[in-house]
Amino acid sequence: MAPSELPREVPRPPRRQGSLLLNVGLGILALPFALLLFLSGQSKAVEARAWPVIRKIALRLQTDEETRRLYRANPALAGAYRDEAAFLEQVQAHRAQFAALPDLPPKTDRYECAAGPNGFQASLQGSGGTWATLEVRQDVLLEKVPGEGLLRLEFTPTRRVRKRDPARRGP
Repeated sequence: MAPSELPREVPRPPRRQGSLLLNVGLGILALPFALLLFLSGQSKAVEARAWPVIRKIALRLQTDEETRRLYRANPALAGAYRDEAAFLEQVQAHRAQFAALPDLPPKTDRYECAAGPNGFQASLQGSGGTWATLEVRQDVLLEKVPGEGLLRLEFTPTRRVRKRDPARRGP
């Protein structure tokens, strides 16, 4: 073998320990930003699915039997209504206003939705002026949401925004 055919090893410059530490440090600093981007994307996805969920709930409220099933399937509603009969009474008083919801969400003066990565809170004005406020959440990792995830359904004459408990996760 001729000397020109021998493989030549190119000497590598000595590796600096500082660049490895810098890369690890930058990676650790990037984690919160990556998590923030992920959660923001999740919130947008939940918000996009909110209107179809609201329409399904409104459809279920159109009959007494489905209204009763909805109440029984969502134990968190017992916090706002003393019993199933009280819930049914409220729904009956307002159901006609939410009977014909459009395919797409209404204008922002009649509808608002605040979504988080595991649920949403929305307010919707019915055809007669009454506001319905809903809170829906889904299971996340170790947090189990009771029933079907409908935590709140209230009817009020004005738009009511509930103060958020900072210790609580979600919308």
